[in-house]
Amino acid sequence: MGSGSSSMALLGKAITGRDLAATDPSGGPGRAAARRPFPARIRTDALIALVVAPVDVFGYVMIVPTGGPRMTALGVALLVASALCLIARRRAPVVVLALVLGFQTVINVGVGSWTGIGFSMAVALYTVVLACRPLVVGAAALATLAVQLTGYPAAEDPFVWTFSVTVVAIALVLGVGVAVRHWQGQAEVTRILLAERALTDERRRIARELHDIVAHHITTMHLMSAGARSSLERDLGAARTALLTLEASGRVALGEMRQLLGILRSDNDPDTASSTPQPGVDDLPRLIAESCLAGLPTEYRVDGARRELPLPIGLALYRITQEALTNARKHAGNGATARVRLEYLPREVAIEIRDDGGGDDAGSGGCAMTGGGHGLLGMRERVAVHDGSFEAARRMDGGFTVTARIPVAPAGPTASITYGPPTRAATPESLAHLTPSEIAVLRLIAAGKENRAIAEALSTGVSAVERHEADMLAKLSLEDRAQAVVLAYESGLVRAGHTTRSAP
Repeated sequence: MGSGSSSMALLGKAITGRDLAATDPSGGPGRAAARRPFPARIRTDALIALVVAPVDVFGYVMIVPTGGPRMTALGVALLVASALCLIARRRAPVVVLALVLGFQTVINVGVGSWTGIGFSMAVALYTVVLACRPLVVGAAALATLAVQLTGYPAAEDPFVWTFSVTVVAIALVLGVGVAVRHWQGQAEVTRILLAERALTDERRRIARELHDIVAHHITTMHLMSAGARSSLERDLGAARTALLTLEASGRVALGEMRQLLGILRSDNDPDTASSTPQPGVDDLPRLIAESCLAGLPTEYRVDGARRELPLPIGLALYRITQEALTNARKHAGNGATARVRLEYLPREVAIEIRDDGGGDDAGSGGCAMTGGGHGLLGMRERVAVHDGSFEAARRMDGGFTVTARIPVAPAGPTASITYGPPTRAATPESLAHLTPSEIAVLRLIAAGKENRAIAEALSTGVSAVERHEADMLAKLSLEDRAQAVVLAYESGLVRAGHTTRSAP
C-alpha cells in the first residue's frame, strides 16, 4: 500500500506537474516560474513528449503483425506529431486528445497500419480525465475506443481479442486518472485544513499575548491611578510614586505592543523582525517589584541550580506569572499577599504563584477567574505548547494557587540568562555609599511600603523619607522605585525566600 501511494504520488507529479514549489499559495504560477521563459510544467511536458515519441515508434516496430503493412515515413511523422502535441496538454487537454486521435485515425486508415493504444494517446486521455467533467471523460473514452477499432482490419488478431485488449487499456488509463484526481483532491483538502489550523493557532497565540500584555498593564495602571488619586491630599510622595509606576507600566506596555506588532509585520520577512528581546525569568524581579508597588506585597523565591532556559519557555513562565499576579490584584481581598516560587529541577522547571485571598475575602482567591475570563485558558495553552502540566485550584485555607511545570533538557554547567544588552551587576558593594537611613528606606520600598508607612516604621517624617528616597535614587542612578526594588533583590539586600511585606 505504501509503495502504491508513493508511485501514485510520483506519477501525479511527473505527469500533471502540479508541484507546490512551482506555484504560489493561491494556486497560480509562482513568481520564480513567471520570470522564466518556459515554466517548469512546460519543460516537464516537453520532456514527456521527447520520451514518448521514440517509445511509440519503437513500440510499433516491436508489435507490428508479421506480414502486415510496414509503417511508412508518414506514419512515423504522425506518431512523432502526436507525441509533440502533449506539450500543450495542460492548456487544451480536449484539443490535444482530438489531434492525437485524428493522427491515429490517419495512421489506421490512410497508412494502413495499426499501432494499438500508444503512450501519446494514453497520456492525452489521462490528462482529460484529470482536467474535465465526467461527461467529457466518457465521451473521450468512447472516441478513443472507436479510433482504435478503425485499425482492426489491418490486424490479423481476432476481433474479440483486439476489442478486449483495447477496452482493458482504456479502463486502466481511466482508473489511474480517477485515482490521481482523487488523490489531488484529498491533498488540496488537507492543505486547506492545515492552513486553517495554522491560522487558528496563530490567532490563539496573538490572543494570549494581547490578553497578557493589555490585561496586566491596564490593571496595574488602573490600580496605580486610583492610588495616586487617593494619596494626592494626604501623601504627595506616595502619589508621586504611583504616578511614576503608572508611567513606567504604560511605557512597558507600549514597548511590548510595538514588539508584538513588529513580529506580526515580519512574518513574511524575518530580516525585519524586531530585535527587542522577549521577557523571561530574568525579568521576574521587575514583575515582583511592580506587583509590590501596585499594592500586592509579593515574596519571590528561587530554588535549585539556576540554568539557561530556552527563550520560549522563559517567556511562558514570565507570562504565566504576570497573568496570575494580575488576577490576584484584581480579585483578591484587602490585605492579600502573594508568593512566587521558581524551581529548577533536573528535567523540568516549575513556577508556583500563590495568594492568600486577603483577610476580608479569604475564600475568593486572586487567581480565580470570574466572569468567564481567558486567563487560565491562556496559561494552560502556554504550558501545553511545551508538553508541560498546569494546575490551578482554590486552597482549603483560602486563596488560589497556580502551578506550571515545563520539561527542559537535563541541567549542564550552571549558566546565567541574559536578555538584551548586558547591565551592570548589582552587588552589596554597590550599596556601600548609601547611608543607613537610605538603605532602610530602600529595604522598605522593596517591601511595598508607601512613604507614610515608611515614615512610621522609621519614626521620622514623610518629608525626610522623600529626601532619603531622592538621594538614594540619585546615588544609584535609578529612575524610579521599580528599578530600586529590582536592585534591592539583585544586590541581596532583600533576599529571595524572605517575605517582602515585613519591615526590617
